[in-house]
Amino acid sequence: MFRRAAVTTLMFLTPLLLWMGSAAAQNAAAVVQQIHDQAYAKCMEAGQFGTGAELQESCSCSADVAVNLLSEDFKRAIADGTQTSFNGAKLAGDEMSRSVALVKTCPKVGAYLKAKCAGTPDNPHCQVLQRALEQAQ
Repeated sequence: MFRRAAVTTLMFLTPLLLWMGSAAAQNAAAVVQQIHDQAYAKCMEAGQFGTGAELQESCSCSADVAVNLLSEDFKRAIADGTQTSFNGAKLAGDEMSRSVALVKTCPKVGAYLKAKCAGTPDNPHCQVLQRALEQAQ
């Protein structure tokens, strides 16, 4: 699980590693890993995507997606060390594109979200999820 997260983080940071010095790259990598870890911890705490190993797998997957969706501006802020004062969009795309990325990458998470939305057709987030599930097929 952590190995996959590390590979995803390294793929994300490769262009930054070539551009920045090694100390800055280590700091950027640490920030990205912290973002991943926080997303994973929030997911685990919520406990909505299964139990035990399935929950861990789903939370790791959704945290990987969150890291992969970091906006270019936020990546630059991480590289510059200004992420704490960054006021722009931290994630790329809109709710629909992020939902499509999540359900394509983590189909088990999509199934849990769909079950959570059952019986709430008027919820705008559930409407977006339904369209995302349709696009992901």
